[in-house]
Amino acid sequence: MGATYLDDIVAWHRRRAHDDDRDWRSRLDAPAYAGPSARSALAAGPHVRVIAEVKRRSPSRGAMRADLYAPDQARDYVTGGAAMVSVLTDGPHFGGSLEDLAAVREAVGVPLLRKDFTVSENDVLDARDAGAAAVLLIVAALGDDELSRYHALAHAVGLDALVEVHDEHEAARARDLGATLVGVNQRDLRSFTVDPERAARVAASLPRGCVRVCESGLATPADVRRAADAGFDAVLVGEAFVTAEDPVSAVRAFAAVPARRSLAGSVKICGVTSVEDAVACAEAGADMVGVILADSPRRVAPERARAIVAALEGRATRVAVFKDQTRAEIRAALEGLAIDAVQVHGPLEAGLRDELRGRGLRLIKALSVGEGEWSTYDERHVDAVLVDGPVPGSGRRHGFLGRAERPFRVPVIVAGGLDAANVAEVVAATGADGVDCATGVEVAPGRKDPVKVREFVAAARAALGRTGVAP
Repeated sequence: MGATYLDDIVAWHRRRAHDDDRDWRSRLDAPAYAGPSARSALAAGPHVRVIAEVKRRSPSRGAMRADLYAPDQARDYVTGGAAMVSVLTDGPHFGGSLEDLAAVREAVGVPLLRKDFTVSENDVLDARDAGAAAVLLIVAALGDDELSRYHALAHAVGLDALVEVHDEHEAARARDLGATLVGVNQRDLRSFTVDPERAARVAASLPRGCVRVCESGLATPADVRRAADAGFDAVLVGEAFVTAEDPVSAVRAFAAVPARRSLAGSVKICGVTSVEDAVACAEAGADMVGVILADSPRRVAPERARAIVAALEGRATRVAVFKDQTRAEIRAALEGLAIDAVQVHGPLEAGLRDELRGRGLRLIKALSVGEGEWSTYDERHVDAVLVDGPVPGSGRRHGFLGRAERPFRVPVIVAGGLDAANVAEVVAATGADGVDCATGVEVAPGRKDPVKVREFVAAARAALGRTGVAP
């Protein structure tokens, strides 16, 4: 590849970093980022997640909004439904600054991406200090050793890393790195042309469990629908929002596009009974958090359920769990409950199924190994099946042997007796597409242990990342 616009910008940043005489090691004792997780905010939900970008200019477009006031722009984005805000902090080329990032942090509560050209450890630590939840690592701009160092440092100080790739070769480097949050830039580095078909191929090459973000060239809701159909969980949009007469409405239109992404790769923590535990699960990186609205030691009352799901807004996919309840009972329990998915143990009649899907909710059908519906249920009308034992929530293992035993045609989430110590073994034995844990991360029924949750999520994500490429 010949020289690109990126080469000149990165060279400028490398000179800047070379002249930065701060010892980054002396900065490691500062508090780690402890705000909402960027990855969880972008994980699979009923709609495509929107990262709305604050920027004043770009090398290709020139000035767009020289008078833009970053905090006000970010507030408009969040009002419109943005799950995350990206803030350009590059000054010479994009007209941004770290001061913009810090000001936006004070203005909004959603996770922030520091959008810049990360070429040193100090760049990562500056992002943490200014309040970012994530940093950008551009594969085309970094060597393997740099990628590994900055990626590890970001996680060490509580940040996610959005690893940006342009082609299949760079996607392979992201896979080798273990990246679980990957941005695919649709714009060709040499010609500036936007190539959605290439981006779709690159997205398909990423491993299960990886949150996919589509970047560049997204000007209309139709572009977002195309990205959703290609399997992207989120879109990063700048110019279309910065130049919009009404940015609130522009973001709202993009954020209304239904997601098409499979639930494969999801890590779910179920049976949460408090806001505190729910938030801890989301901050640990759980993709889905379940509240049980059926007869169970972990059942929560409607008022508490509403508080839990409200606290999870933008942090994780919120799942309401039912067992052997009628259509009227489920409908009543969902009244005023802002959830993203429904998990049903027991009968799921076609009318209820279609009603829930018509409301934009994802459906997870629970099946107990060897029981009743196990061999006869037609899973093609739901988003995933959850394979469990005959007594959900008991902490007992079961003997599911994977698709060789029961060739499910949708993603398979395995539950039953899982914990951080055995999840890799179970995923390897069953070929599970996702995992669900309740008892294995508890100190008592419904009371989660934050340390066990973090250990389980980390072990599960590593295990799911090794099972193969995306479906």
